[in-house]
Amino acid sequence: MKRLAGQRPTSITHFFIYVLAFLLLWEWLRPIPTVSNTGHIDVFIWFAFFSSALIYLRIPIKFIVPCLFLGMLYGLNYIFSRESFFSREGGLETFRLFMSESIYNISLIYMWDLASLTNFFRTLLLFLLLALICYLLYFWIFHTRKIFFFLLSTIIYITVLDTFTAIDASMAIIRIVVIGFFMMTLLHMLKVQEEEKAIKRIKGTYISTAWMYTLIFMILIATSIGYAAPKFDPQWDDPVPTFQRYVLGEGHGSGSVNRVGYGENDELLGGGFIQDHSTVFFAVAEEAAYWRGDSKHEYTGRGWIGEPRLVESESSYVENAIDYYMYRNSVHVEEREVLITMADGVGFNHLFYPGQLTDVDRSLLSFEPIGSSEDNDLPFTFLTDVNGGKISADDNTIVFKEYGLTYDYPKFSLNQLRDSSEDDPDSIRDLYLQLPEDLPERVSNLAEEITSDYDNRYDQVIAVEQYFSRNGYEYRTTDVPTPVEGQDYVDQFLFETQYGYCDNYSTAMAVLLRAVDIPTRWVKGFTAGEELEEVGEGHRYEVKNSNAHSWVEVYFPDVGWVPFEPTQGFTNNVEFYEEEEETVTDIESSEEDRDEQETPEREDLMPLWEEENEDFEPGAASGSGRNTKSGIEWLTTKNVIISIVVLLMVMIFYQKQNRIQNRYFLMKYRILGKDEKFLSAYDRLLWILKNEGLPRGEGETLREYATRVDRVLNSMSMAKLTKTYERMYYGGKEFNGEWEKQRKDWEELVKALNP
Repeated sequence: MKRLAGQRPTSITHFFIYVLAFLLLWEWLRPIPTVSNTGHIDVFIWFAFFSSALIYLRIPIKFIVPCLFLGMLYGLNYIFSRESFFSREGGLETFRLFMSESIYNISLIYMWDLASLTNFFRTLLLFLLLALICYLLYFWIFHTRKIFFFLLSTIIYITVLDTFTAIDASMAIIRIVVIGFFMMTLLHMLKVQEEEKAIKRIKGTYISTAWMYTLIFMILIATSIGYAAPKFDPQWDDPVPTFQRYVLGEGHGSGSVNRVGYGENDELLGGGFIQDHSTVFFAVAEEAAYWRGDSKHEYTGRGWIGEPRLVESESSYVENAIDYYMYRNSVHVEEREVLITMADGVGFNHLFYPGQLTDVDRSLLSFEPIGSSEDNDLPFTFLTDVNGGKISADDNTIVFKEYGLTYDYPKFSLNQLRDSSEDDPDSIRDLYLQLPEDLPERVSNLAEEITSDYDNRYDQVIAVEQYFSRNGYEYRTTDVPTPVEGQDYVDQFLFETQYGYCDNYSTAMAVLLRAVDIPTRWVKGFTAGEELEEVGEGHRYEVKNSNAHSWVEVYFPDVGWVPFEPTQGFTNNVEFYEEEEETVTDIESSEEDRDEQETPEREDLMPLWEEENEDFEPGAASGSGRNTKSGIEWLTTKNVIISIVVLLMVMIFYQKQNRIQNRYFLMKYRILGKDEKFLSAYDRLLWILKNEGLPRGEGETLREYATRVDRVLNSMSMAKLTKTYERMYYGGKEFNGEWEKQRKDWEELVKALNP
């Protein structure tokens, strides 16, 4: 590869630019798990790093090609084989598979049947593409020094993903802009340095130091102003819903305007995600609570689907009746109220509610038709999905904007849960014990192993709930794989990855419990959100898309549906108590209060679960679990200070890089002492002088060069060292002890370069 004139391609400046280019390439790889079914993204990142290192080190092509081929085989083996690459069977079998897959897929390409290409071959093509991009980056940096096209392409790529997919590119754009500033400025600096050295300017590093100081200072100022300046709300509406509504003609039914977080389809779980911190609704409530939206009961091996059984409420909304109950009368509850107000531009056709919803306040109910300005005094009836607990309007052309709810907050007796019968109704068993026929046997074996030491349903449930935290499972939201064809989602999480987010944990818990005949359903909605302020005797909470979450509800015949929280880092906000903590008087009093209410008895409504299935229409709703952490959490005062300190250290290191190098060589040759050879020390001195802006000119003899160096550095040491070097070089041998005699002259020159 052609070397840059006047500059070593392996200088610290070039290395720094190349590292920045690799970070840009990384930005291309980060979103892949979110927008596709690609897993093992770390393998591709490491391969890109490996390719970049080989190309940067200018390894001969005859070695690069075999190394990259072995790297690709190793990556393919890691992704598609259970055998170690270095085992007798693993590597050889992967090579055989590579040959057969290549022949088969090349024939498909020849026939232009690209849709039939296998995942193995697609992965191979991605490896080849990464290797090619790494070489192009090297070419652009070290030959053309034009990185603007790649930088612009990266910005366009990220912004398109941010607009039309679940990707939140807020931080990615900041990283790309900062990286781009550094790269383009440093590349321009290299051109200026070459021009300066071409006219025999010395101490060219002074120029680079000034550039670095200016660059880092400007980036710090721009970042600080950008962070501290007020932020305006988006001036344009999200183009995706508008495009779907007016171009594709899609409806605005239940949840169709959802932001990322609470989605529409749970049939294919897996894949990482990037947080969306846009607000969904505000809630004024007495206590924090999970906001339940819907639940699913059929696990497919890849995700969840539901078959809603809709029951029309006995009364319309104007008569304030909701007839769906989750708990038996024996459960101790406290009546509470909540006011929910949707954020601007957000609306759902169904309600979000905590605990057991009992009433909707007519005076606080506000909704609006979709796509029209008609008066919102449109009559409708609530429909209840008695299989999933989703409560929605029968008119899917409206969305709720504000509503006040009355709900029962439960307190579950541990004694009652442990003593609960395990005689589940047939309708419960039919719906909530379903498992795929091809569920791997080791999943059922693990469930039996976890619960074998316990003799009651509650303790078995707790054992499964705590299994993940006690066995090293990791909460992670990025690089989470989607199961390949024929692979079970829960099996992959339990035995292969052992990391993921709430969907992984909640689905795994539900499947493990069903495997030991404990009825369970998968629930989705939102966590409590962030408390903003106190309002009277309650609190005001902001619930964002990043609060979207999934958990588990377990059925106890004598109790009803009880929520559990298996996800790492999350806490079940439902209260459990020992029987003796509640007095008989308190329990009787609360039961009398409930008897006085004008709502139907729960025992009369429980048979809704036990009726035979009637005709139904499949429905969907959704949500992928999301962590509650803020994506800009790193922008705290502490981390801003750390970032500034790191940048200052980089600036100081860059300024002092030659001094640090020279100090290192001084120490090295001083320690080696008599063992060092004079000729190698003199060659190193020539390298140091060139690096400091005093290179030997073309056609310049060593004696002429030594005279010029001594004149510049006001020294006579270079002439002495050169005279000894010529005597040894042309004499064909090195005299013993010569280095020790002239080491002080060598050190004097090196020190003079960095006084």
